[in-house]
Amino acid sequence: VVSTQSTGSSGINAEYGKQWYQRRVRGRHLLKMKLFVFLALLACCTTFQYETCNRLFTNTRDWLCNEGNLCYYGCQKGYCWSQCNGAGAIEWDGPPGTCNTRYHLNTNIEWCWLEAGGNTCTTHSDCTAFMNQPCSGSCSVG
Repeated sequence: VVSTQSTGSSGINAEYGKQWYQRRVRGRHLLKMKLFVFLALLACCTTFQYETCNRLFTNTRDWLCNEGNLCYYGCQKGYCWSQCNGAGAIEWDGPPGTCNTRYHLNTNIEWCWLEAGGNTCTTHSDCTAFMNQPCSGSCSVG
């Protein structure tokens, strides 16, 4: 009687090779899944920056967000102010006319006094009528 079953080392090597190959395929699949998740998160984060005002600015004092140009604005010491792009404009790749939503200097952003026709304010909402006015002066960190 001749046995067709191999009990030699070639059978063990074949089984080991099969297991090694299956682990390698699973490893590649897992790597592809991790890469896909990373790229999906990156895509979400990079598009989000063009949808709202600077979330890295932690000293908000309840400033209002102008969703049209992504700039914070409000009343400070009786005058209407708005976020602007000074040094932050260097690396800003957002739509033209919008404020940088990533740049901050020690959790502070750049501001300018708005041309408000000599009007004064007492609350942030008093500045809503002037939120789209151009800066009346330079843009500075403050």
